[in-house]
Amino acid sequence: MTDTDFNAQRLDHAKKIVSKITLPSQPTIVIEINKEMREEHPNFSRIGGLVAQDAAMSAKVINVINSPFFGLARKCESIVKALSLMGLENFRKVVLTACLQDAMGGNSEANKVFWDHSLHTAVATEALAKSVRGILAAEGITPDMAYMTGLFHDCALPILLKRSEGYLPFTNYALSHKRDIIQEEDKLIGSDHCVVGGLLAKSWSLPEPVCKAIIHHHTTDAASQGKVPHKLIALLKIADYIAYTFGYSVGRVDHIIEGEWDPEEWAELNEAVLTEVHLGADDLLDLKSQIFDQLAEQ
Repeated sequence: MTDTDFNAQRLDHAKKIVSKITLPSQPTIVIEINKEMREEHPNFSRIGGLVAQDAAMSAKVINVINSPFFGLARKCESIVKALSLMGLENFRKVVLTACLQDAMGGNSEANKVFWDHSLHTAVATEALAKSVRGILAAEGITPDMAYMTGLFHDCALPILLKRSEGYLPFTNYALSHKRDIIQEEDKLIGSDHCVVGGLLAKSWSLPEPVCKAIIHHHTTDAASQGKVPHKLIALLKIADYIAYTFGYSVGRVDHIIEGEWDPEEWAELNEAVLTEVHLGADDLLDLKSQIFDQLAEQ
């Protein structure tokens, strides 16, 4: 079977699986904020009001804003104040994060690990995108899109876990990337977390490059897949590795994993990934150190 045939089957199976489960629909608040931000002169008061009028969502957004990932210098209790301090793009990221957390739900240990890894990957992907911003222009990739990709890349894990308790071991493997699990997932559930996640991202109107990067983030040879955002996929793979080695993986939370995936070893195995964004092994070491410092501050 060719890669093209396999990916066509993956999408077909994913759509069938999705038809049998309820994907979280795009929140109205996200739709309205995106609509307002497309205006030539976005109305800060309207955007703040959209969040503030929903007491439950307002509380979730404030909680995210005051988290280590988005926390301001001082605690903020006002949506309007947060918006004025953070700016539109950062505020939209906060709302998107809060909405995805709300949609996924659950307080299990698996969910906690999923969120730790997703948030750290989002921060790392955005940081990497800022460091190589100049070479991303050809694909129209922005740091904001990189953050979305990191945040949503494994979003199907909680969904598929709810559908099948037998899926739990795959959450471990998906987060650790110690083996290629796509075809094994397909045998168990008739699809995989990459394409289901990409379909969810698409239903939430995330940019097309973000959706495609999510679908292909476990693809071993993205170059064979035609028109896909190769550089964004490369950034995600690097960020995923950095987040994992920082210590956010199943059963190994809250500490750096000594000896797991040595950077030089990883760089050798993933030379094509680094080359895609014009990085080498030495660059990976420097960036990993910088991002570790940033993550440690979270």
